[in-house]
Amino acid sequence: MSIRVAILDDNQRFRQRLVERFRYFTELAVVFETGSASEFLTLLGQAVEPVHVALLDIELPESSGIEVATRLAADYPEVGVLMFTVFEAEETVLAAIHAGASGYLLKDAPVEAIIQAIREVHEGGVPLSRSVARQLLGVLGQQGSLLAPVRRSAPAGPDDLTPREIKLLERIVLGETEQAIAVHLEISPHTVRTHVKNIYRKLRVHSRAAAVRLAYQRRLIN
Repeated sequence: MSIRVAILDDNQRFRQRLVERFRYFTELAVVFETGSASEFLTLLGQAVEPVHVALLDIELPESSGIEVATRLAADYPEVGVLMFTVFEAEETVLAAIHAGASGYLLKDAPVEAIIQAIREVHEGGVPLSRSVARQLLGVLGQQGSLLAPVRRSAPAGPDDLTPREIKLLERIVLGETEQAIAVHLEISPHTVRTHVKNIYRKLRVHSRAAAVRLAYQRRLIN
């Protein structure tokens, strides 16, 4: 089955370039493309078959990709969101993730990276460009453990994440694969999968994107 994609970007040439390049990948099907946020939401609601991944531009003349991502998270939670932008400001990255974006790429990313990111979002992953990942690492270094506010705001109990699970979740936030996490934490991929299952259970989520979303939401609330 093809991964059904919808594109929102006010740059028509950029949209057309994406559509033309996507034609070479039989696993993808572009359902529609538009430069209007309101038209995007209308077309999404009218789509006969479900859209799997939405590609959203951050900067739009009448709205913003972040506002659209917020609407999708509320009304179409099954749609994965991949944000596109020419900017990589820390506050923009955090706002996009907080709004429900599953991934964040710069517009100059090669088409192969975009295709791979679409695959990852569709499979529940959290793809990030290298520069964005480095920024998130910097945030973690400045503000301490990502989930520290979660532990402060919630009473201690059997559902608390362990220090090892917190470290692993931080690697998930950065979009690392199970193999990369295993190498970084010096554990086996099987152990990584076990930890991931425990994290999902404790956070009451069912995907990487949902886990990242919840982690950021609780940190930003603090």
